[in-house]
Amino acid sequence: MKTLYEMYFEYQLISLLVISFIFTALFLKLLIPCFIHLKFLDKPNNRSNHITPISLGGGIVVLPIIFLASYFAGYSWSYANIFTLIFLFLISLVDDLKNIRASYRLVVHFFCIFIYVHFLLSEKNFLLIFNDVYLKTIIYIFLILSITWFINAFNFMDGIDGITAIQVIFLTSSLLVFNFFLGIENNILHFCLIGTALGFLVFNWHPAKIFLGDAGSIPLGFLMLYLLVELFIKGYWVSVIILPMYYLLDTAITLFYRIWKREKFWRSHSQHFYQKAVRGGQSHEKVCFKIIVLSIGLFIFSFLAILEKNNFIFLILSFVWCIFFLLNFSNNKLSIRND
Repeated sequence: MKTLYEMYFEYQLISLLVISFIFTALFLKLLIPCFIHLKFLDKPNNRSNHITPISLGGGIVVLPIIFLASYFAGYSWSYANIFTLIFLFLISLVDDLKNIRASYRLVVHFFCIFIYVHFLLSEKNFLLIFNDVYLKTIIYIFLILSITWFINAFNFMDGIDGITAIQVIFLTSSLLVFNFFLGIENNILHFCLIGTALGFLVFNWHPAKIFLGDAGSIPLGFLMLYLLVELFIKGYWVSVIILPMYYLLDTAITLFYRIWKREKFWRSHSQHFYQKAVRGGQSHEKVCFKIIVLSIGLFIFSFLAILEKNNFIFLILSFVWCIFFLLNFSNNKLSIRND
């Protein structure tokens, strides 16, 4: 039997989701004409999957609402997380406006993630179990590189209408279900993210009226990683790897292929599997619905990995499941050809 406080708290969280949704949809409705007037647009080029200029201010709306809604609802943001989010947002916004060099962006990304990793490891006393200074250094470097890669991979996958909002809703909702099953208190930030992503999806579903831009996708990638790390620390590392596996595989395979072909892999491109599916004739909606089906499968495997506490077989099954969809996106060919 739930206490009155528990019922009130759950009602409060649902209200927070609804409020986040309403404010996001309202501000986007009001600001899209302003972004168009200011010519803050993503103009199509030979890599684009849209044919007309689209407003590029989604991140300017989404990130402040997530932060402010969660803060006033009582979420405790650490200074390290605030610092990381703000600087990732600012460098990404400058990139949206000025299109700065990739090397400059990466330097800021590495610095921000260094701050996050340093305070995360200090807070969890993680490195105290290691006495070897070289091993500690290797762990630091590995975490900084892998987390920086994750947030950039999240950004790379923001290439068709609806895909990022769907991924945010999927990851966050999955973690909410896992928290409920494991008896972990529901997190205010989860509900803010879901509500805001739903509000953004209203205007980002095909045909999109607005895009997130790097100012939205890079910080959102960090927030997704941050939530996944919380589950990882609790010991469910297989589930953590399974949930974002589609994004990780699509990005990794494409990256390795470009390196193998000696292409300038740090430059923007349109060779991801989901992009090839759209360019091959599948609609944005069809690809997104396939990703939803794919994500449901990953949720099931991830949940089974929690039930069986890191049974490696579910990691293998989820890998095969993702490969099946990647092959479908690439017309049953694993190789990726340039346009």
